[in-house]
Amino acid sequence: MNLVTIFYFFFVILVLLVIAAKSVVIVKPEERAVIFRLAKFLGVQSPGLVMIVPFIDKVVKVRTDQITGSERMTEDQLLERIAEIYIKE
Repeated sequence: MNLVTIFYFFFVILVLLVIAAKSVVIVKPEERAVIFRLAKFLGVQSPGLVMIVPFIDKVVKVRTDQITGSERMTEDQLLERIAEIYIKE
């Protein structure tokens, strides 16, 4: 084995490690992960380990403990809670 083959082997291993590291996202208990695939909404994931397709999926973490809402009364005297979430990129 020459030096070029060894360099190529380590380069391939490095690329595979980067892809493996990018495919796992850790979501904390107070967060939710909103996943977009090619700029299209894919879903919302709960806390824990989330597997994604690296370089194609984008994960935006939303903190749920900081969501404030407002309350209002409807016409039939029911209490309605409204919360708005803005995703800032």
